[in-house]
Amino acid sequence: MLPVLSFQSRFCSNLALPSSVQKAATHIARKAVELDIVPGRSPISVAAAAIYMASQASEDKKSQKEIGDIAGVADVTIRQSYKLMYPRAAELFPIDFKFFTPIEQLPQS
Repeated sequence: MLPVLSFQSRFCSNLALPSSVQKAATHIARKAVELDIVPGRSPISVAAAAIYMASQASEDKKSQKEIGDIAGVADVTIRQSYKLMYPRAAELFPIDFKFFTPIEQLPQS
């Protein structure tokens, strides 16, 4: 369905993220595309921003730089997609996600 999803598994695996974070990141990316929150953004930048958002809400936090190094995108590129997604974060997470860090405490950029 989405090119985004093909990258996510590999990126999450290379970042040693648990399956719960991978599942959340996949859901976040899918919803961001469905809701047209990230128009014109590359699938890789959407995947990377979704991984960043999911990891920041979990115990297994990864920086934009760490994710960018694995995904092959600049951290500023991740930041741009994340800034589009952040205001609607509550709509993007799966309903069964177990938050370690609540949405209101996620980085704003």
